[in-house]
Amino acid sequence: MEGTDSAAAEAMGEEMMNSIMGEFEKLGEKEDFQDIMDGMMRQLLSKDVMYDPMKQITAKFPEWLAEHEDTLPEEDYERYGRMYQYFQKIVAVYESEPNNHQRLMELMQDMQECGQPPAEIVKELAPGLEFGPDGMPIMTNMGSGVPMPPIPGMPPFPGLAGQQNCTIC
Repeated sequence: MEGTDSAAAEAMGEEMMNSIMGEFEKLGEKEDFQDIMDGMMRQLLSKDVMYDPMKQITAKFPEWLAEHEDTLPEEDYERYGRMYQYFQKIVAVYESEPNNHQRLMELMQDMQECGQPPAEIVKELAPGLEFGPDGMPIMTNMGSGVPMPPIPGMPPFPGLAGQQNCTIC
C-alpha cells in the first residue's frame, strides 16, 4: 500500500470488514446453514469420536469420587456426582441410541453446567495434556499466558511494539 495515506487505508480496511460481515450475514440467512451446523455437530457427537473417551472417563469416576470424598467441599463433591451421572447417561445413549444426536446434545449441555471433569482423570487418559488454573486444557501455543507468535509480514499490534513476551489473555 505504498503511497496510500492512512485515512485511505483505514477506509479501505473498514470497507473490507463490512464486506466480510455482509458475507457472514448472507451465510446465516441461507436455509442450508442450519443443515451445515447440524452436520458438524453430528460428526463431533458421533459414537466413533466420543464414545470411547466418555466410557473411559465414566469408568474412572467412581474411584476418583471415593478418593476425594473427604477432601472436596460438599458442593464440589455433589457437582462432580451430577457430572458422573451425566457421563453415565451419555454412555448409555451411545450404547442404545447412538444416532440420537438431539438427546446427546442435551446431555452434553447439561453436563457442561457442572464444569470441567476432574483434571486427574483427564490427565490419566491423556498424559501429555496440561491444564490452566481455570481447569481448562492448554494446548501448545494456545491459551492464556502463552506468548503471541509474530505474524510474518505484519507489524506488531498497535500499542504492543517493543514489548517483550506479550501474551493474549
